[in-house]
Amino acid sequence: MMNHGIDPDRLIIRQPERGYRFSIDSVILAGFAAPFCRGAVLDLGTGCGVLLLLLSRLAPGMLAGTGVDLQEDLLDFAHRNFRDNCPDGRLVAVPGDFRGEIPGVEPGSFDLVVSNPPYGRAGHGRRNPDPGKETARHEVTCALPELFAAASRFLSAKGRFAFILPYPRLPEIVPCAASVGLRVELLRVVHPRDGATPSRGLCCLVRGGSGTPRLLPPLFLHGGAEKYCPEVERICRLFRAG
Repeated sequence: MMNHGIDPDRLIIRQPERGYRFSIDSVILAGFAAPFCRGAVLDLGTGCGVLLLLLSRLAPGMLAGTGVDLQEDLLDFAHRNFRDNCPDGRLVAVPGDFRGEIPGVEPGSFDLVVSNPPYGRAGHGRRNPDPGKETARHEVTCALPELFAAASRFLSAKGRFAFILPYPRLPEIVPCAASVGLRVELLRVVHPRDGATPSRGLCCLVRGGSGTPRLLPPLFLHGGAEKYCPEVERICRLFRAG
């Protein structure tokens, strides 16, 4: 059957027309995590599954991915996206609250855990009237210490935990990590553009041991008035219109 020039490696992502939709943060987190993505990967708060799908294209060493989310409507989109973009069955979406046990998801069995967690502290900032957006963007169902505890529980002995946070919340990372036996291995600061104040931080944690965190070169998200820098643009080209 002719494919009329469609590249099978490109992704068609379906997501809700209203409510929470993924952002560029999932794209830059995928680019950050891809170099050390291998084996089995767990996405805590997978949403429509975009992060695992990007990693499936960027990281040849990724063997399997599991996405967990509380929101059933988003999981429906993840199921469809995984089926349509990875028909080999490497990616699965499961319902569950990762603060506790998840049927079929074994502690200590993942080489990489990733998460684009809710950004806002509970009780801070304006509440969003849309329940899906409120859950995805504020710590309604999961606070940062609980996220770190879950990541530590599911990581293998030599696994890594990669995530993205607003820059002002970076001081919370070290104490949260230390409380569950993790430490900072890599940190990359994200600026909207060269000369702008930092907006986000990309971080990778490892289990125990000692070592000085390695600060990677900053990422300047925009390379022009309305376009992303080449590094981010290369990842965005993995998407195609549905």
